Amino acid sequence: MDKNTPSPVHASEDNVHIATDTLLYRILQADSLRINSYHHQGIKNIPEQLLPAATAEDGLIEAVVMPNKKFILAVRWHPEFNYKFDDNNFKLFLEFVRACKSNS
Repeated sequence: MDKNTPSPVHASEDNVHIATDTLLYRILQADSLRINSYHHQGIKNIPEQLLPAATAEDGLIEAVVMPNKKFILAVRWHPEFNYKFDDNNFKLFLEFVRACKSNS
């Protein structure tokens, strides 16, 4: 397979709803996103310091943020497989790098 051609791991199979007033929403400026999630386990409970940032249609938490910190964002999908093909996944990496640079 050509390295520039999407493989099955790049397929966006699930749709998530993005919570407004979260870092994820500020980065993507979108209410929803198609994601490539392949996990057989999910997040049942999150600590009170974290907030859900994205949920799947079945209610599974797909991303969390820590709102009182500058850049704490965890996603359950694989942006590392899609950033070359999907601008939204590229934005996640871009914003992470910007946040790291602003701390140096």
